Amino acid sequence: MRNTVNDERADFIGKLAIALYSQGITITLDSLKQILNDEGGSYSEVSNQGLGQTVASAYRQWENIDPVVHHAISYTFRGRDGRFPWEKYQE
Repeated sequence: MRNTVNDERADFIGKLAIALYSQGITITLDSLKQILNDEGGSYSEVSNQGLGQTVASAYRQWENIDPVVHHAISYTFRGRDGRFPWEKYQE
């Protein structure tokens, strides 16, 4: 993958998303939070609100750089209920 965004965290999320997506793997936002915290992040153990904003930001940043990564972000990370977070807003 040649193209990246100018935000280290969004870049990492995009690269992780495409790696998982290419293998048909999805993970929860809680799992993503643990990975990001292991990489030096400081996300709350109680809420995924800040993490949701980070993922949404990465999604928007990748949109014009690589549509495949952009798509992978939206179909890789799931909420605690097993649904993609954006699905909740389409009902």
